[in-house]
Amino acid sequence: MAEVSLEESVRQRARAKLAEADELLRAIDEGWAPPPFDPLLVARALGIRCAPVAEPWLEDAMIFVQEGRPTILYRAGRPPARTSFDIFHEIAHTLFPDYLSNPRYRHPRRPRLFEPEGRLEYLCDLAATEFLLPMDLFGADLAAGGFGAGRAEALAARYGASLEAVCLRMVETDLEPCALVLVEPRRQLKRGQWRELERWMGLPQPEGQRLRATYAVLSEGFRRQGLTFPTCLALGQRNCLDLAARSRKLAAGQERLDLGQGRSREFHVEALPLTTHPSRRGRVPVLAFFYPR
Repeated sequence: MAEVSLEESVRQRARAKLAEADELLRAIDEGWAPPPFDPLLVARALGIRCAPVAEPWLEDAMIFVQEGRPTILYRAGRPPARTSFDIFHEIAHTLFPDYLSNPRYRHPRRPRLFEPEGRLEYLCDLAATEFLLPMDLFGADLAAGGFGAGRAEALAARYGASLEAVCLRMVETDLEPCALVLVEPRRQLKRGQWRELERWMGLPQPEGQRLRATYAVLSEGFRRQGLTFPTCLALGQRNCLDLAARSRKLAAGQERLDLGQGRSREFHVEALPLTTHPSRRGRVPVLAFFYPR
């Protein structure tokens, strides 16, 4: 029998918890028909008390034991998708017994992944994603409607999740070989920094740089093709990425990218702006799917 990884073990435990709550909620409420999975109802079904807090001392959420009962405090007034993920993250802490003696806080300043605290937070994020976007349901929805950036907004609305969370989950399904890349308006790197990148990775400085890849998440199918996506990759202007960043609308096109070390590859690109609000620089962050051709 193949050994189950720690990550998969945590996902399995999260699925079992969600199934437990789902069974109870279906028994007592005929109208319960997720998705979306309401985190407050899921928490209640699991015997967890939740309460909103308006005071600024609580940045996101926390879990602790009060009068022998797990209690989650969450910051009131946050966007619904963020609140849902925060509460599910705290529910995920109940998969690990340490919350019984140590209050757990969720806030933007996260510990490093290689630190024990950072590892725990990472695993709770995995479990929270499983609560919010169960892979069996989400994968079936995605397969039925077809893979693509154009599906992300509808799926985000259906599951009560953020666009970024949905796009990341899409990559995890591995239904299409692709890389999901966060592209942001960034200042140009200094000449010395580009000289080092050119020296070590063979990435020449582009002309008129306005956008740069901040992070990249690769599907297993993308990796199987022996492809990588350097997160320091600078992206030119007047392409579909720049169009999406400027217009704040979905854009698509064919792009040939220099991946360094003399390697280039043609990609079909679907660029999805993360906001419709104008930025100070005239461009907004974009999530882009890169499909190798």
